Amino acid sequence: MKISNVLAVGMAALVGFSFQAEAQEKKLVLEARAVAKAKDGESEAKGKMRRIEIVASTRAGHYTYQKDVDNTADVAIDKHFSSFYVLMPPDLVEAQKLYAAESFAEARPKLAESRKKWENWKGLPEGPYLKAFRMEVECAIRMMDFAGAASIAKSFPDDMKKLLTPQDKVLCNTAVILGAAAKNDPAKLEEAVNRVLKGEDKKAVTPQLYGWLQFAVAMAYENAVPAEERAANNISEANAVAASKAIDCYCRTGMSSHGAQMELPIEGMKRAQKLLWAMPGVQKEVKDFGHPTPDKFKKASQNFQDAVILAYMLINVYGVEAGKTSDLAKAAALFQNTKSKKK
Repeated sequence: MKISNVLAVGMAALVGFSFQAEAQEKKLVLEARAVAKAKDGESEAKGKMRRIEIVASTRAGHYTYQKDVDNTADVAIDKHFSSFYVLMPPDLVEAQKLYAAESFAEARPKLAESRKKWENWKGLPEGPYLKAFRMEVECAIRMMDFAGAASIAKSFPDDMKKLLTPQDKVLCNTAVILGAAAKNDPAKLEEAVNRVLKGEDKKAVTPQLYGWLQFAVAMAYENAVPAEERAANNISEANAVAASKAIDCYCRTGMSSHGAQMELPIEGMKRAQKLLWAMPGVQKEVKDFGHPTPDKFKKASQNFQDAVILAYMLINVYGVEAGKTSDLAKAAALFQNTKSKKK
């Protein structure tokens, strides 16, 4: 595939915010706004919006609220209200700001704390527990802690999974697949990815999630190539097919998830370039190439050309640091003067 396509369409991560509630840390009371459902024969709900204080929500779609000073009442959300707006507590607002600023290492422990703190409210639709969980999984993925992301995803309570949106379900499946990629057979991992892409929640697969799934498949194929061959920049013909599949999937990651978040796209492109540099015959071409000229470059193999172009892009477009004696810098240097001058 042409590496120049790596700069194609990307998807910026969208982050939603909720309003901050008044501090009620000591009571651990969560505030919400609700409006009464429309009565029979009425097309719209009547009544004013009012603020209620949630004291617990241990069942999906149900909560207990403070009716008055001495009494509480249990409510089934879908039977008692037509609208329900959760106001986020201060601790989650703080973590959410760090997440939105892409300070994932700082946001992640705070999100874990919020999730633990609001565990007794986990049955609340779009409540603090679910929001913290969702962001915590993504933080782990974007920090490339795939084992951690899988562990968080698997920890979501089974009896609360009806609260997950289709996109949440795809996110969880993606995290689990990424966590298994390094140890899994590539064919089996592809089957798992295809189940997500063709499953009931397939319409919820965003370009970013698709890119992450491709990254998982790429890791599995890369790991099918012996580590000693990769380290020696000498992939054998027998393993070239697996390496080629890994390269294609890494490039799909770059094309699909390119945008506001760049951790995995850049990592995918780095891994693709390294594999291209080690493909059969490429090192001999490097040795014989000599001073770069347009004619020589046009005659080189596609693997050689892609390795050189991608190295140049990583350093000069994406700002990847590389020592002067590194393979990446050597490859990038071969791109100089390869473009024909206009007459």
